[in-house]
Amino acid sequence: MKSALIIINPVSPNLPARRHLREAAAWLKAQGWRADWAFTRWAGEATRIAGRAVGEGRDLVAVCGGDGTISEAINGLAGSQTPLAVIPAGTANVWAKEVGLPRRPIDALQVALYGQARRMDLGRAGAGQEGRYFFLMAGVGLDGQIAASLPLQVKRYLGATAYAIAAVRESLRFRGQQVRLLLDGEPCETRLMMMVVGNTRNYAGVAQVTARACANDGLLDVCLFPGEGPLDIILHTLRVIANAHLRASSVLYRRVRRVELPEESVLPVQLDGDFCSAYPTLFEVAPAALTVMLPRRSLPLFRGRGRA
Repeated sequence: MKSALIIINPVSPNLPARRHLREAAAWLKAQGWRADWAFTRWAGEATRIAGRAVGEGRDLVAVCGGDGTISEAINGLAGSQTPLAVIPAGTANVWAKEVGLPRRPIDALQVALYGQARRMDLGRAGAGQEGRYFFLMAGVGLDGQIAASLPLQVKRYLGATAYAIAAVRESLRFRGQQVRLLLDGEPCETRLMMMVVGNTRNYAGVAQVTARACANDGLLDVCLFPGEGPLDIILHTLRVIANAHLRASSVLYRRVRRVELPEESVLPVQLDGDFCSAYPTLFEVAPAALTVMLPRRSLPLFRGRGRA
């Protein structure tokens, strides 16, 4: 009998009703699977639970939570052969929107068991034991400052509204910093307002900032927005909304394996939507580091064909 571990964040917004989760559990059992449930109790615990599942030789780890909980889990799964499936919940559901996952738990588990398995890249922020994987994106500058200003409890209860309020507030007072980056070793000096290092395309569930990203090409997509203050932020925002930012001469877009940040300038950073208290001076790609279960249809985010 195959074995699955389902990790649930009980305080995640938009969590499926318990009866729907029970129905999903019964369906999973009817397919000949044994499923155990693990509820997270504190931030970061999903990493430990997922790592334990790998050590136990589980055939599947499913996460029922938002992008933050998924991000924790991938740090326990990275480098293993244990597939990750997702039952959507959370504030923005960026990953679920990106790959078209169904919201109903039974439907999501059908994808987990009978969809296509794809190996995908991860990003890694920092080096050595201090490093952390991300699967969607890292944000530096304004993006990180917005995440830093948003207390977890406010984020849970106000959801997307909290993001909007924090974005407006921080945009009015944030100022760009003169920095010297290295993109695959090539120097890039600019007054940085915001930089997105994307492994996928969707940003906050509403736009595609790294619109050319491919999750299994062995590269990270870097979109760099320079500027001084609020007017530049407004112009960049309008371009992103109109999907015109990649044609703007003021925006730098590169596809790289490695991004190095200046050590002398401590910039705010977010990873998969959550503030990173440690300042990573390095972002690099971890090729083919994770197996994910996806719908059978073709997905622009992935090259080639997956296995069912």
